[in-house]
Parts: sequence; C-alpha cells; structure tokens
Amino acid sequence: MSDRRLARYAGTLACFLALATPTPQAAAQPRAWPAEPITLVVPYAPGGTTDRLAREYADYLREHLKQPVLVQNRPGASTNIGSDYVVKSKPDGYTFLVGIDGLATNQATGPVPPFDPAMDLAPISLLTRVPCLVAAGPKFKGGDAAELIKLARTDPEKYSISSASLILQVGMLNRGSEMRLSHIPYKGGAQAAADAMGGQVDLVIANVPVLASFVRSGKLRALAVTSGKRSDAFPDTPTMLESGMSKSDFSNWYGVFGPKGTPPEVVERMAALSRDFVRDPVINKRLSDEGYQLESSTPQALAELIVRDAHNASEFVKANPGLFKQ
Repeated sequence: MSDRRLARYAGTLACFLALATPTPQAAAQPRAWPAEPITLVVPYAPGGTTDRLAREYADYLREHLKQPVLVQNRPGASTNIGSDYVVKSKPDGYTFLVGIDGLATNQATGPVPPFDPAMDLAPISLLTRVPCLVAAGPKFKGGDAAELIKLARTDPEKYSISSASLILQVGMLNRGSEMRLSHIPYKGGAQAAADAMGGQVDLVIANVPVLASFVRSGKLRALAVTSGKRSDAFPDTPTMLESGMSKSDFSNWYGVFGPKGTPPEVVERMAALSRDFVRDPVINKRLSDEGYQLESSTPQALAELIVRDAHNASEFVKANPGLFKQ
C-alpha cells in the first residue's frame, strides 16, 4: 500500500472512530425517566385500604407517565416485608413503596423492622389520611360504642377485636376508653373483617374504606370512628369521643417512598404527580366517598412526620407497656 493510500485510509478510520465513539458529555446523558415499567409495592394483601389506594394511584401514574405501573403485594410482619423489599431495591426510580404510618411506629410496637425508615427510604409525598372504624360482627351482642366501653371495662379481655396489625391503634383505643380488648392481628384488613363477619371475633377495627361495603350491606354494624370528627362516609356514626372515650383523634396516613438514593429529579417529579393526584376532582370525590381524606406533602414534611410519629409511638408504649401484650 502506497504512503498516500495509507494516509487516506488512516484518515478515514480516524473519522469513523470519532463518529462511532460517544463524547464524555454524550455518554453521560441519562435515559429520560421513566424509560421502563414502574413497580409500586404494597406491604399488605390485596383488597385492603393500601391496595385500593395504590391501584388508583398506579392508574394515575400510568396515564401521566405513559409507562406500565405494576402493583406488587408483599404482605407480612406488619408491613416490614414489603417495606424491606423496597429498602433493598435498586434506587433507580423504578421501585416505590406505598407505605403507612407503621413505618414510623413499628420500631416501638413491633415487630421491629430490619431497617431505619428515617434513614433507609426516600420520602416523596403523603397521599391520604384515613380514620379507623370500629365495627361489630354477629358475635357481639351489645348495642352501641358506649355500651361496648361499659361491657369491656366490666369484663377485661372478654371481647376480641381483629385488625390488620393496628397494634398502636388498638392500644390507643384501649387506653383512651379504659378498656382491655383482646387484640388479634391479621395480615390484611379484609381478612380481619371476614373473621368478624364470621363470628370468630367480636369486633374489628380497620380503616373506613375497608369496612364501608360490609357496613352498608349489613354484614357489620358500625359503632364509632376514631377521628376527632365524624367521617363523611358515615355521617351518622358517632366518634369514640362522643361515645365516652376520653382521648380519640387518630387516623392512619399513607405515603409514597423510594429506596434511599432515588435520584432527586425522580423524587421531585413523583412528588409533583402525587400533588396533582390528590387534587384531581374526580379521584378526590371517588376516594372521599369511600372514607379517604386525600392530602399531599413535600418530601421534607413526610420525613418529619416519620420522625415525629416514631417518637410519639415510643413514648406511648413506654407509658403503657401492658397494652401491647398480644
């Protein structure tokens, strides 16, 4: 090969390599998010309040992100199994947790999670608050909530109450009314309600959306709500405060979290979508009628809520250790 042809060949090869090899700036360009399906992990069995909310939220994300959004149920250990799965997931913006206040309170009430929710998750936004409803099945022969309080004070631990591991809430219910109901935890609210309807337990405490259809169909009897005011879903049902409970104003909250290290731009985008989700008038009306009280937050506010609730739960358990025997 002549020197001239060799030089021409070398020049052509150099041009080809320059075009084929990305510059550092081009190589560093990330894929636009989201570029693949997203998974929402629900730490409860299908059919409960968290699952219902997550599926509504998934539909909204699917519509606005133009990507499949899958709901994956991972129940067990009072939500620790599903939450820990997200903690250990790759923080790439494709796995999220629809978490509950148990993230903050399990450290105090047990089972203690194998992670620190304040350090190992990326808070994104609150989605809703939901009051609890105390309802009676056919096994309970008493009348209203006021009579329940009287009976349970007279005969401690005679009456059983099921829940989806709402350990702290049952403790607060017992403490505020000076009752001693025997608590039987389940993996999900639907299962807890089924045993109340079947007569295996006297009562059930669950979020309003879980019990709404059973109460409206007559399979369960609503006794009281645990919030400070009556629920829009059941305006004729009194609060526990109205029924003689000295302290009663607690609701459960639900929020969205990613693994620690989730890209800030993804957290920001998901927080904005969550804010728009709770403001959507059609979604808000539909879920409000079921007992949800939609509410968003900043990531920082959700982080502060975790820390505050963890502290309050710890102080309550320390002051009332006997209430948490299961």
